[in-house]
Amino acid sequence: MQTIDAQLELERTMVFKGAETFERTTKEAEEAGRGAETAYAQRLLQEFMLPLIEALTSFVETNRPGKHGKIRTLLQRCSPDKAMYLAMQAVFNSFTHEAPLAGLATRIGRMVEDEVRFSRFQELHGDYYAAIKKDFKRKGTKDYRFMHRVLTHKANELADEWIEWTVAERAEVGMKLVDVILTNTDLIEKRQFNQHGKTRTLIVPTESAKKWIDEHKEFSKFLFPDKMPCIIPPDDWTGLNQGGYYSPELRHATPMIKTSGKKHRLHVQGGDLTATMEALNALQEVPWEVNTEVLAVVVACWNANLRIGMPQKDPLEIPPSPVAKGTELTEAQQEALTDWKHEAAEIHTQEKERRSKSFQISRIIRLASEYTKYDKFWYVWYADSRGRFYPTTSGFNPQGADISKGLLRPNQSKPLGKSGWYWLRVNGANRFGHDKVSYDDRVKWVDEQQEFFLRAANDPMSHTEVWGNADKPWQFLAWLFEYRDALALEALGHDIGSYRSRIPVGRDGTCNGLQHFSAMLRDETGGTYTNLVPMAVPADIYSAVARVCTKALRNEQADPFGWLPYIDAHGEGTVPRKLAKRPVMTLPYGSTRQSCTKYIFEYVMATDREHFEGNFKAACWLTPYMWTSIGEVVVAARDAMRWLQKAAGVLSKANEPITWTAYDGFPVYMGTRVINSTKIETQLGGRFQLRVGTFTEDIDRNRQRNGVAPNFVHSQDAAHMRAVVRQCKAEGIAPLAFIHDDFGTHAADTERLGEIIRETFVALYADHDPLQALAAQYQDTEYELEPIPPYGTLDIQDVRKSLYFFG
Repeated sequence: MQTIDAQLELERTMVFKGAETFERTTKEAEEAGRGAETAYAQRLLQEFMLPLIEALTSFVETNRPGKHGKIRTLLQRCSPDKAMYLAMQAVFNSFTHEAPLAGLATRIGRMVEDEVRFSRFQELHGDYYAAIKKDFKRKGTKDYRFMHRVLTHKANELADEWIEWTVAERAEVGMKLVDVILTNTDLIEKRQFNQHGKTRTLIVPTESAKKWIDEHKEFSKFLFPDKMPCIIPPDDWTGLNQGGYYSPELRHATPMIKTSGKKHRLHVQGGDLTATMEALNALQEVPWEVNTEVLAVVVACWNANLRIGMPQKDPLEIPPSPVAKGTELTEAQQEALTDWKHEAAEIHTQEKERRSKSFQISRIIRLASEYTKYDKFWYVWYADSRGRFYPTTSGFNPQGADISKGLLRPNQSKPLGKSGWYWLRVNGANRFGHDKVSYDDRVKWVDEQQEFFLRAANDPMSHTEVWGNADKPWQFLAWLFEYRDALALEALGHDIGSYRSRIPVGRDGTCNGLQHFSAMLRDETGGTYTNLVPMAVPADIYSAVARVCTKALRNEQADPFGWLPYIDAHGEGTVPRKLAKRPVMTLPYGSTRQSCTKYIFEYVMATDREHFEGNFKAACWLTPYMWTSIGEVVVAARDAMRWLQKAAGVLSKANEPITWTAYDGFPVYMGTRVINSTKIETQLGGRFQLRVGTFTEDIDRNRQRNGVAPNFVHSQDAAHMRAVVRQCKAEGIAPLAFIHDDFGTHAADTERLGEIIRETFVALYADHDPLQALAAQYQDTEYELEPIPPYGTLDIQDVRKSLYFFG
């Protein structure tokens, strides 16, 4: 049994691990010449940029003859804010190295010249330039030299008549910018020394700057503790800063509700949080343990470099260029070189993604291995501004990726009982991805695969083809082990209902945002497609939209990009379900026609990038058909979203926040303020938002309008989840794995959980009208909101009988 002293010691370890990570990432950035990315550099940029911009502007605008005339002319071609930002970037990137003044000045001058040249490129070839920059963004490319090479090459291809600055001109421009920094800040100084009989000049940070940076590092490193699971039950939440972890440092860094600003905190403090705390505390009571059998397979697959729900360990290598550098190229060689460049760029992007995912997997394996020494552990939970719940531990938690969920299981077990064996098998089919058929057909399918499944469960490394291709391979593997053990108990002559199961059996909503909007406005069409009404088999809104879109395409006379052959090849005659999924799924969360184009383009790039001549143009062409098809199937959601956006607009125009109270009393506040800032966006040096002060008192109308619909519907799904957690607690059902719209408990309680999910959802909308409640809140005020959109004929009580509502 662990003690409070052991927990406090663990929390001290969390603080120091966070500090180690902060120090390591800061040092790595400095040593790699990326000092401008560090926390201290960003803080100093905010402090010094405004006076530096003013000083440079004064110099540039002074029409005074003299030796600076040529420098002034060159600098007039670049805005002072961009020139100063580039110079400061270069200074911070060389901060930990003693930078020779001549080299630093020349580098700054080159960066300013690049800014001028590529801004001109953008003016002359806007669409082409935008496509290149979009490709940089898609690939996550931030390397200055790489982007410079690409843009220079593209400009040369277009016969760009750029006359390069001389080395002297670059150095003089850079010298002037360094001089502005020297004169107007206490950040850097010159240091001269003699080398081989010549006087050399270095640019180094001043002693006061070094002192400030050291103090900033020392202070900042303790602000980001590595929040890990607790080894005793977390303290119950009794107030915004009373609960969760036990030490003052962790409590300060982990409030119960994430708020943004004083007004938001005051609004939350004025609300009734009793029901919210009851639900949070119920989740914190659930003990967890590492599934060591799954962990052994995870480690074996990682060591063997098997790519099952994880990236490969070895770096991706770019193949050598097909032509020697500097040779005269034939037309065929030029084509081969162009193809190689595209392939190299794509591999570069994939390698960045691989490194990021590898780090995440390594951290999950490390934490899981560390926590095998504990019989059980617990997670601290908190709420965001909409009332959605999250564990404080990143990555390795019950809401994490498939590998995390597979590695975790509740420490509590429960006999399968009468219905548990049925639902355990349904869960296996769901985790594999066989979930578009009836529950009985899922159970039948599992029974038919018994021989293959047992073989894989007994020797998973020799039968990775059985479980490695599942939709959720690691959760499916965890299920395989329980399935094997239950059958083994039955083979010994025991009742299979006596098998004590641990893994959560999940019930997942059907495009849950649309379920909520359909319920709000009693939309029978949206409700039918999202399983709010009883069906013999689960409805699938994504396939429905795909079918409508396919019909529109086949009725269209022209097919300039060849979409019909594409859907014949990839969708068996209809628009692929997965192509329609993201545009539909994200609609209730504020997606737009532009994001619809983006999702179509990304799907095409991932499936068959060679099919179309111009993938992005093909995506743009399909977008109106897809967008209209969504509107035919999803009616009420768009009406509700428009009403919410207009309501937020009315209040924003009056400079008022929009607030509402969830069914169980959770207070939601949306009052995003305009930041008094200037955005500096350079061609290659990235972007920087200079805060000229702090938040103003003005409401940000655009962000309010764009954010209200997703925040409103998230607050409804959060209220539903909290109600389910509280009812489970009241009935002694363990709320094991709860993720916004995916709720799991023991197999034995799965049938009752399904009933609770449906009952609480009906209560949410039968006893409460969230849109009407919001309108009533402003009824007797000067703010005139539009009438609520008309209600449909959906009978909300039908949800009680809809077995696939959460399937």
